[in-house]
Amino acid sequence: MAWKDERETLWERAALLGMVGSGFLLALKLVGGLLAGSTAVLADTMDSLADILISGLAWLGIQLSKRPPDEEHPYGHWDVEPIVGFIVAGLLVIGGIEFARYSIGLFSSPRTPTILALYVMAIDLMVKVSMARYTLAAAEKTRSPALKASGENYRSDIYKSAGIILGLWATRQGYPILDPLTGLLVSLWVVKTGLQVGRENALQLMGTVPSPAMKQEIESLVMGMEKVIHTHRVRLHGMGAYFIVDLHVCVDESISLSEAHRVTHNIQRRIVEHFPEVASAMVHIEPLDIHCARRPPAANQKVDKPSESYKGQPR
Repeated sequence: MAWKDERETLWERAALLGMVGSGFLLALKLVGGLLAGSTAVLADTMDSLADILISGLAWLGIQLSKRPPDEEHPYGHWDVEPIVGFIVAGLLVIGGIEFARYSIGLFSSPRTPTILALYVMAIDLMVKVSMARYTLAAAEKTRSPALKASGENYRSDIYKSAGIILGLWATRQGYPILDPLTGLLVSLWVVKTGLQVGRENALQLMGTVPSPAMKQEIESLVMGMEKVIHTHRVRLHGMGAYFIVDLHVCVDESISLSEAHRVTHNIQRRIVEHFPEVASAMVHIEPLDIHCARRPPAANQKVDKPSESYKGQPR
């Protein structure tokens, strides 16, 4: 639980960083874009606005997901995060389409922005580099796919900002049509981001397997434990930023019920301890009969001796 508390703290810090940093960039690009007369810089304010919404709704989702399970939500409130993400995706697509229409309308009368636009985007580039580094470092420490997605988003923004700077430079070299063109490309970038975010959250809500590699790692961990002869039907279900694990384990049919119960507790404990992103594990014990392949553990598998002092209950 201490690790999960630390994880939530890092989430909140990253979300607040996203809101503050994106809020600063939104104000900078809005004022700078208007003063410099740059469609591309103004178009990029949509991206900063989207980052504020994503970070703000993510922070709200974290607060809501902290609520303990109740009778109506026995597995907790973690699914609020992908629901919030789906709403944000819709806002991104709508905003991107609207600004694309605005950029197309300026093709008939393009204008050359002042050098202020280049300074604004240079500051944007430096801030995005800092935000990407912090968020990706936090994602690596917490194993959070949500933070990793945010960090990758900031990192992709670095290349987008560099592209806008290049377009602004070319515009000032005598090609004013590149300013609304860059604005249109940025708008389409925002639409693409919205569709991608929507797809990822829709797949999570549909119960798509989050990590095949993690499934194999769970199987290997369980197969190395005492009394376990075989495991099958290992299933993972995403619940916000956490996972629910469900698996079947085969043991010798001659062991007592109390021994089988102890094996179940130890498997649940090991899975939750080894995978901090797992909120709970459901273990179904089966006798080694026609339903289980008679396949003993490999000779090189480590047999884990569970702690006899463990008295807690599985999550």
